[in-house]
Amino acid sequence: NLYQYNTKMHRIIIIISILTLTISCKSKVDCGIDHLVIKTNDSIISKVESDSSGQKWWNNYLSKIKEPNLKTELNETYRLMIYNSMWESSKTYRIYKDSDSYKLVFKEFGGEQIERQNSTLTSNTVRDLSKKEWTEFQNLLQNTRFWSLPVTIDRSGLDGTTWILEGKNPDGNDCTNREYHVVARWQPLDTMKVMELNYKLTELKEK
Repeated sequence: NLYQYNTKMHRIIIIISILTLTISCKSKVDCGIDHLVIKTNDSIISKVESDSSGQKWWNNYLSKIKEPNLKTELNETYRLMIYNSMWESSKTYRIYKDSDSYKLVFKEFGGEQIERQNSTLTSNTVRDLSKKEWTEFQNLLQNTRFWSLPVTIDRSGLDGTTWILEGKNPDGNDCTNREYHVVARWQPLDTMKVMELNYKLTELKEK
């Protein structure tokens, strides 16, 4: 009858209104995604993961510097590694959220003029981050569109440093739905977007 019809239509309108509100809330995130870049990123990461010798080297290096593999982390985590290929030395800045607290871990491994076989951790410090510092970094992640930045670019060399920024979000990023992303740059220019994030992490260590 007419009453039942009107009741059903009223319910449908309410459901549509709720869905519209939900979608509009999600769309507040300014993703600016280039789907071709996302597809290329997925392809590159997949190739890296299928390279058994490369993965073995990476896991061995992480073991040397006593760092976790971010892909298996259960907490939201971001890590910058500045790696010197000549000396196989590195500086690592890792921030993560643990329940209601935030941490920054800094490590330095080896260094110039130190033989590779004699390399050890020369620094290993941990400090608390404030919620404000964590939030500022989160805002920067969104502003630089970290999760959709190209994994690599056409810029490489044998010597020098490579800056590797990884991100792990167990809940998945709002824009890409990816739980893991990495952006690697060899001898990066200061003007590169990712350097805003990299420099922010190095600054946090100095505070």
